[in-house]
Amino acid sequence: MTLRELVEQMERRWEELMTLRASPDMYGSESLDGQLSELELWLLRMHRLTAGISAA
Repeated sequence: MTLRELVEQMERRWEELMTLRASPDMYGSESLDGQLSELELWLLRMHRLTAGISAA
């Protein structure tokens, strides 16, 4: 799996979690909020890496 594919997979997961978060059953879920926060940090790192690779 390439770095770009990993980023795409993580972005899809982000969208899935955001959809879950919008559902009434998951509103205010600390576990879901924690997963989203962690995934957001990883996505930021991955975007920086892919930008660095593209610039090189």
